[in-house]
Amino acid sequence: MRHQAKKRFGQNFLTDKNLLRKIVNDANIQGKNVLEIGPGLGALTQFLSLDAKKYFAYEIDLSLKETLKSFESDKATIFFKDFLEDDVQTRLKNYFGDEEIHLVGNLPYNITTPIIFKFLEIDNLKSATIMVQKEVGDRVISETNLKSYNAFSAILQYYAEVSKVVNVGRKMFTPVPQVDSMVIKITKLERRLTPELEKLYIEIVKKSFQHKRKTLLNNLSTGFDLPKDKVLEFLKRFGFDENTRAELLTVTDFIEITKQWKSLS
Repeated sequence: MRHQAKKRFGQNFLTDKNLLRKIVNDANIQGKNVLEIGPGLGALTQFLSLDAKKYFAYEIDLSLKETLKSFESDKATIFFKDFLEDDVQTRLKNYFGDEEIHLVGNLPYNITTPIIFKFLEIDNLKSATIMVQKEVGDRVISETNLKSYNAFSAILQYYAEVSKVVNVGRKMFTPVPQVDSMVIKITKLERRLTPELEKLYIEIVKKSFQHKRKTLLNNLSTGFDLPKDKVLEFLKRFGFDENTRAELLTVTDFIEITKQWKSLS
């Protein structure tokens, strides 16, 4: 029986085998542990479950059980539960032990951001090769001083190296979505700040971009309820003035500001 894509699960199925093989090759998972989110009809699963050392997948759609069970083996398991609702860290530890794991998947567009942030929280997950909406992909890989560069870009690029694998046109999916896609690769970096300063980094970045039309000075002054002259004096230490906007700052700039932020109080 032909599976009817379910809108509530954000299902769009990819069938082009050349593209699927490129995604798997760029994920570089041969002989490594793999987590897949949303295997769907098994388009990527057919390659991942064979290439991986051990394979585990989360699938939310129970009606796909019959289709997906053919991919299961003594080294491949498909678990039918919502990834965002599960204790993923514990489940992966029970399955993979303390070994490194690499995430691969064609993510539902409506939950891409929470999945990426959950990926960042789990230490054993080392890389993610994922299909996302092109607009999200553009933000993820964006350089400074571009319209696409925002708080999400600066936060993600603190935690990971990000790159584009390939653009994917909407017509390569069934059913055809309303937007184009992009496959991106996210590889975690060594942490450059303490956990306490990481929280402050995220707060500073979010407040810096809070009002896109406002300057960095205005956003930080308002966001932290600090006098403008004091904030301006602080920013000048880093070569920024009253007209500087957040999109001009690199991740390194935000890290240096975070390290010295307490001198303002």
